Formats: sequence, C-alpha cells, structure tokens
Amino acid sequence: MGGDEEPKPVTGAAREIAEVVSQLERATARRDWKTVCDDLFTKSALQRAGGEDCAGLLRSTAKGIERPRIRILRLAVEGDRATVGVRTSARGEAELDDTLEMTRENGEWRIDALSD
Repeated sequence: MGGDEEPKPVTGAAREIAEVVSQLERATARRDWKTVCDDLFTKSALQRAGGEDCAGLLRSTAKGIERPRIRILRLAVEGDRATVGVRTSARGEAELDDTLEMTRENGEWRIDALSD
C-alpha cells in the first residue's frame, strides 16, 4: 500500500465548511467586514457581534492585522452543527489555536461562535 495512494478529495459538509473558512480568511484579508457579518455569521452571531454595528466593531477590533491566515486543523460534523479547530496567524503576531462553532442555517454553513 505504501505512499502511492492519492488523498481523497474533501466532499459534502466538510468541503462546504472549508469553503466558509476560506471565505472568512479572504474577507478578513480584504477587510470586508460587511461580508463577514452578512454572509458568514449566523443571525445570532451577527447579533452578538453588534447587529447593525457588526462591521464597524470588527473593523476596530481587527485594526492593524496584516496578512491574516486561517488553517483548518480538525473538523467534526454532527448533523447541522460542526466544530472546526483552526490555527490563525498574521504578520508580526503569534499563531493562535481557536475553535469555530458552525451551524447550518437556511441550508448554508455559517459561523456561530469563536472560542479558544
């Protein structure tokens, strides 16, 4: 069996979740807080992040962050909920391990919470 086997492509919920994490990374790099708030957060996460002030609050919180990166370390899906272990980094900052709690809302995976 050796090392000749190609890794299987990620499919289904895992692929959809990985795409949301990738969108989060790109939106953060572009400082597109509106996309993060409106397209990537669940309704409850949006409310916890300031509701209509979400984009402004994220903007001030992320001030000075350069070249953000998010790498998935582990992923566990149970029905319409998922836990995603990630390692975040940015230029001049120490790497941090965090956990994204995700929920399927209206048929799409969304970020519901961030914890460490």
